[in-house]
Amino acid sequence: MKSILILGAGRVAGPCVRYLLEHTPHHLTVVDQDEGNLAAVTGGAPRARGLRESVADVPRVLATTSPDLVINLLPAPFMAPVAEASVRARVDMINASYIKDDVRALDGPAREAGLLLLCELGLDPGIDHMSAARTIRQIHERGGQVESFWSCCGAIPSAGANTNPFGYKLSWSPAGLIGASTREARILRDGEVVTYPPGDTFRHCGFMEVEGLGWFEQYANANSVPYVELYGMPEVRNVYRGTIRYIGWSETVRKMLDLGLFEEDVHDLRGLSYRQFTSRLAGAQDGETPEAALRRALTLEPYSSVFHKLQWLGLLSDEPIPLDQGSPRDVVAGLYLRKLVYAPGERDMVVMEHRYDAFFPEDGRRARYTSTMIDYGVDGGETSIARTTGLPPAIAARLLLEGRLSLKGVHAPVHPEVYEPSLAELARLGIAFTEKEDPIGPA
Repeated sequence: MKSILILGAGRVAGPCVRYLLEHTPHHLTVVDQDEGNLAAVTGGAPRARGLRESVADVPRVLATTSPDLVINLLPAPFMAPVAEASVRARVDMINASYIKDDVRALDGPAREAGLLLLCELGLDPGIDHMSAARTIRQIHERGGQVESFWSCCGAIPSAGANTNPFGYKLSWSPAGLIGASTREARILRDGEVVTYPPGDTFRHCGFMEVEGLGWFEQYANANSVPYVELYGMPEVRNVYRGTIRYIGWSETVRKMLDLGLFEEDVHDLRGLSYRQFTSRLAGAQDGETPEAALRRALTLEPYSSVFHKLQWLGLLSDEPIPLDQGSPRDVVAGLYLRKLVYAPGERDMVVMEHRYDAFFPEDGRRARYTSTMIDYGVDGGETSIARTTGLPPAIAARLLLEGRLSLKGVHAPVHPEVYEPSLAELARLGIAFTEKEDPIGPA
């Protein structure tokens, strides 16, 4: 039996810990500052102990626990410090966050130490990587060339839980949601890089149909260009990775950006109501009501659904803002926390779809391959986003400690020895893709 150190006891940790307790003989130490989270995650299991510690001093935590493997489930800013400490302590690490340059720089030291830092192993990134790498390899093995790769994912309320005008409920922090609304996006179109400046991606959204679910909205998310190399498709001409939302999200967020609601400049908010705050942002003129100022500033008609969404959110409420000082982003984050929440018993839903357009030179045919994953939270139990994010690191930990992974250095899960058994195990657990092939050209 070996020892696994799990950093973080949030919602994602629950499925991770339960899988490891059920499918491995190893001892688990879960570290978090919240006693309640630790108790909920470890559940009194004999092989799991909670350690109430600050993760600010990762080397000390590693020295105290002496693990054989670290699973880092902390927010992205902790990725590099944990990775650096793991290399110094000569311990393998599994992480769900994106690989940044500071972690990529550890590839050489990790290889020299004979260590594996397996990153980007959650839902998105994670399951998306594994599914895409597998299908692209299969296309290449059949003699095909990938002409276009399109991939979208969203964690949204299920139809029964879609009960607010925004069509969205929080499955992660409001700060994270706002941050994702303000970043730059890049895609590859006809071999050329197209860049959308921060927040501009919402001006270029589109509709998509998911078979069996209906119509949704999607918009480009972050930087799609590195996936040409990561997925090994140098021949590809079009690459697009996006986010799925219910229809109307992009227009609403774009108008919120236009009003400056996601800005980080600190304002004096003492004594201000939400409607007074909104009136200021809208630059209300003498005698103009906040409602009229908001519509004028955003060029909205009185019947506009965006106007009514912002009103529903609380931006025109007489209620005082519960902050003395703060940014517009802080005000919105507080409203998100109050209004975009799941009620007890409501289920979330994860939708992921990849589309690959492939050309086969040998017979001149073209085909579109579609891979679709739809997963729901368990009524009264784990959310889908927690399962799909927490299970991949646990499965990879099992593979690593069973000696089934030979990789060394810093890697994403795009290697067959990672994704073949991981996708098979996820499918066994009910998280699987439906695969479809359609001709799109002459035979």
